[in-house]
Amino acid sequence: MKHPEAGPTVEWDVVIDQLRAQTRVGIHGHERASQPVVIDAVLHCRSQALPEHIDDCLDYDAFCRMLCAYLDEQVHTDLVERLAADLLALAFDRFMMLENAVLTLYKPHAVRSAAQVGVRLRWSRQDYLRWRAGTAAARVAEARHA
Repeated sequence: MKHPEAGPTVEWDVVIDQLRAQTRVGIHGHERASQPVVIDAVLHCRSQALPEHIDDCLDYDAFCRMLCAYLDEQVHTDLVERLAADLLALAFDRFMMLENAVLTLYKPHAVRSAAQVGVRLRWSRQDYLRWRAGTAAARVAEARHA
């Protein structure tokens, strides 16, 4: 038996282009110092009705400030891949209407002969929930062996 849908949904994308921030990321010694990063993101949202108030939207200003604050405050991350996952985890935790996201994290100064290099991460909310469950399970296992 098919379950009836809750009603029509409205979908939209929030697009962030070239958000600039400073952080510490990379495996080389000199990358422990603060360096520029650039973020592009497409944030796919869904709700039961067309948003009529900022509380019903993905507030892109709050999103950008959240990412910049996290990047500025984090001590250091070796891998760009891990840092991109951490950024999307923050987004999925904070913005419930976020269904899917594509986040590209660039390091403009990583390779001298390239304008910039980076990592593009695509996550659905389901991907995020699986990642979070796996991370929590790993912490429990690590605590048992400590």
